[in-house]
Amino acid sequence: MRGELIMKKICILMLHLQHGGIEKQTISLANQLCKYYEIEIITFYSMNKSPAYSLDDRVKVRYLFNGAPNRDEVKAAIKAKNPISILKEGWKAAKILYLKKHLMIKEIKALKCDFVFSTRIEYAEMLTRYAPDGVITMTQEHLHDDSEKYVNRVKKAFSGLDYLLVLCGGSKANYSRWLAENKKIKIVEIPNILDSIPEESSALDGMRLVAAGRLHPVKNFDILIDVFSLVHKELPQSSLTIVGGGDEHSRLAEHAAALGLSDAVTFTGMVSSDEVMNCFQNSDIYVMTSRTECLPMVLLEAASVGLPLVAFDVPVGPASLIVEDKNGFLLDYADKQAMAERIIFLLKDRERLEKMGSNAKAMAASYTAEEVVPKWQELFG
Repeated sequence: MRGELIMKKICILMLHLQHGGIEKQTISLANQLCKYYEIEIITFYSMNKSPAYSLDDRVKVRYLFNGAPNRDEVKAAIKAKNPISILKEGWKAAKILYLKKHLMIKEIKALKCDFVFSTRIEYAEMLTRYAPDGVITMTQEHLHDDSEKYVNRVKKAFSGLDYLLVLCGGSKANYSRWLAENKKIKIVEIPNILDSIPEESSALDGMRLVAAGRLHPVKNFDILIDVFSLVHKELPQSSLTIVGGGDEHSRLAEHAAALGLSDAVTFTGMVSSDEVMNCFQNSDIYVMTSRTECLPMVLLEAASVGLPLVAFDVPVGPASLIVEDKNGFLLDYADKQAMAERIIFLLKDRERLEKMGSNAKAMAASYTAEEVVPKWQELFG
């Protein structure tokens, strides 16, 4: 029809749409962008499930493989020492790995869209090599890794891309330095979107600490439990809730038990987004002990219900959200004693706790869709 508005098309390349920080944020972004653009998510694994997070009906999803990785089956076969099962599952794993690479390359070569962006470095590598002429290529980095191996991979993977999208100023500074010789790529800072700011804030009327994330070594939940043990000695009525699931559950529970904290430390396991927010609503301080973070959405979500934030000052994310002694505290990495002292200090000073919580909520408001989506619109035009 003459005069009909033709929407620009944006394709997003993903591995799966199940639980995970990247997955949650990408779905949130797609839900916002589909109001203005045609959005298609091309993802490899279906995982035999619907997306873990609510997805707008206007977002198209195409799965390249109707299934999931057989990692658990391979481990079970090896543990059982069953050679037939090992061969069967090993062959299946090899086939999945082959398809994972080659089906995505095939899709990239056939892209018919205005913009495409990857959510993983391996897809950025594919875009550099195989994206059709005329498609504007982008990659979004959700992690911080300053190892020489990673930086060298980044230089090669991003060599043919048009845009690198980073989440915070610290990341932009690092990538600008690492990619100084790349004259093609433009580095643009656009943070993640916080879905909403709850009307209700935490009452901040207890001594409840909370943390959330995969039970994975990078999150250092064992260090968190050590910090809490120091807090608990001073404030026996204090408690800690660790929200999330993962392979580290048994080890962490044993660590808490060895410190005599089984009754004071709660592990929720994997829970829904609503349940996560409910845990935050019923807490008093959010504590982060991660080894590395980019732009930690859990800090924003905790701040959105008025929780003060206490974290180790690791590159690059926590410092982009926490203003020292205003909405929280930043401590030297792995300084358990200093972190415990700050938490105790806050729990004993209700006026400061409430003021920091109010400031945290105000900070979170600058990450809503109303604030962030215009940055994407400026990029896409």
